[in-house]
Amino acid sequence: MKKKLLPVVVLSLFVIFAAMPAQAKPSEYDSIVRHLKTKYKAKKVNIPFMWLARLAVSVSRPAGVKSFSVTLFKDLQFSFSELDKEMQAAMRSSFGPEWTPAIRVRTRKGQQVYMYMREDRNVVKVALVTIDKQEAAIIRATFSPDRLADFINNPKILGINLADDPPPAADSSKEQKPPDNEPAKTN
Repeated sequence: MKKKLLPVVVLSLFVIFAAMPAQAKPSEYDSIVRHLKTKYKAKKVNIPFMWLARLAVSVSRPAGVKSFSVTLFKDLQFSFSELDKEMQAAMRSSFGPEWTPAIRVRTRKGQQVYMYMREDRNVVKVALVTIDKQEAAIIRATFSPDRLADFINNPKILGINLADDPPPAADSSKEQKPPDNEPAKTN
């Protein structure tokens, strides 16, 4: 009985493992997070209620933002002279050719910013990495450029106008006053 069961078990295990999908490649964001954790022994900072903020953004989509992620680190251990070269190499290896390097800044004080962008159908994906002293932030966002442009022209979130001067209400029943430097027209 045991001799007949062994081939069935081996064949079953082979079928199960063959049917399992291959290990998916980590996202660009996850690759950079892993790089900071392993290369610079960074400690991840917990952001309270981040899950709630991400849920609210995914539901309300303010300013065209569809999703975002933020990861903060502290206590990075690195050499300032090597950090820029190492981060550039890590960014190039993490982001494929469909990503465009948009910003790379290094200040005299050692602060560094790297930003990559990618257009994917009708959305834009952005990844931003900032490093300042022994702290780092990695931000990923996906947004609709059309909805962002609409928001810039008329900044409202949940019906609340965020502009300094709200646009005038369209009311054709009231007579418009001419500007002070223009004479009034009479009929």
